[in-house]
Amino acid sequence: MRILSRYFVRGYLTYYAAILVVGFLVTALVEMMVNFEHAIDFGEGIAGVLSYLFLRLPSYYLPFLLPVGSFGASFMCLGLPARAREILAAKTSGIPPARLAAPVIATAAVFSLLALSLNETVVLSATKRFEGTSDGGELFQSRGAFWYQRGNTLFNVQAADRDARTLQGVAIYQRDNAGHLLRSVHADVAHIEADHRWRLENAHFREFPRDQAEAAPRSETRATAWFQLGSGGDLALLGADPRELSLANLRRYIRALDREGRETMRYRSLWHARLADPFSVLLFAVIGAPLGFAVERARSLTAAAVQGIGVLAAYYAFQTSASVIGTSSFAGTAFAPWFVLGAFGAYATWRFARTSS
Repeated sequence: MRILSRYFVRGYLTYYAAILVVGFLVTALVEMMVNFEHAIDFGEGIAGVLSYLFLRLPSYYLPFLLPVGSFGASFMCLGLPARAREILAAKTSGIPPARLAAPVIATAAVFSLLALSLNETVVLSATKRFEGTSDGGELFQSRGAFWYQRGNTLFNVQAADRDARTLQGVAIYQRDNAGHLLRSVHADVAHIEADHRWRLENAHFREFPRDQAEAAPRSETRATAWFQLGSGGDLALLGADPRELSLANLRRYIRALDREGRETMRYRSLWHARLADPFSVLLFAVIGAPLGFAVERARSLTAAAVQGIGVLAAYYAFQTSASVIGTSSFAGTAFAPWFVLGAFGAYATWRFARTSS
């Protein structure tokens, strides 16, 4: 069994890698055909186009390619041996199909955890950079206020109006490399100008000279003052996009809204959907396994593949519906993505048990 386990796991990994490579190449080609103008506007020359693809592909397509690749790899690594009568030979030797598929399913379970990690690191980072909201800082919401860190400077905003491009209750803290406070700025209102500068109203400045430890802070109040940020990415301070928050920070975001008594159902639904999505890698592998075994009877990969594509399409249709339902205010709707995952998981397990018996 060790030899067979390595054989099928190696086949799963090989097909998985091949499907991901082909999938990325095809989507890159489609992106160049459909969004070529956006790609050339992303940066200068070939470097700009490559930057567009390296950010666009993982941020938008990777969460879909990982589970679809798992289905294709599971189906192919079992379907091709089934067509070649290798599965029949194993069954004749007393090895049930379930034992043949077990190492593939176990590998897919590991890949589900890997997909969760990739979604929280590579996908999230690429999404922020593609949307222009990272720029070296981390944005999150805590206790109703927006926080942003850029280098040694911390920003705190009590409220923001994205449409009016204004911030309310602004506090800016500039520190040295050792973390000592050098200057603080508090302003009632900040207006975001077209050149990315902030026009502060009723700004109170306090400076803390490090070379004069005993000296009192120097204070100054100005009716109007300017603060230069220097990058459009800092406009992220106009509001945290929950889709660009990590699961941990999104959870904190939801708790902050709860403390303010605001509606959080759609954010809870987003949190559960993002947590449930990576486990579709395991689900799709379980769906693909019995379809691969079924090739032994039909002797055709095409019919089983079409059936599998139909199941995957139904899954994504129900997941889309679950996302819409999750935005409603009814209790329990936030768990809709888990209901869909569980329902298709029960179906896949039933099919797998029938085929493996």
